[in-house]
Amino acid sequence: LLSTLRSHFGSSQSHFGSECAKQPARLVETMGRMYGKGKGIATSAIPYRRSAPTWLKMKPDDVCDHICKLAKKGLTPSQIGVTLRDSF
Repeated sequence: LLSTLRSHFGSSQSHFGSECAKQPARLVETMGRMYGKGKGIATSAIPYRRSAPTWLKMKPDDVCDHICKLAKKGLTPSQIGVTLRDSF
């Protein structure tokens, strides 16, 4: 990348003036935020335990049946999720 940019723009900096010729050229190799350090790596947080909580008394088949009943009533997936979250 650097060699391509130098060959494209030329390595001589005489047309920039004497003060620019003294400073090394800064080339950015990776994209990132303009005013921050981050590069924006968003990840999801997976729970530590993959098992159901101990206070939950429903079986997986019961949950599936409940989801099917709510879907037949015409609820959207987000409404079904809110109902499951609030009721159990």
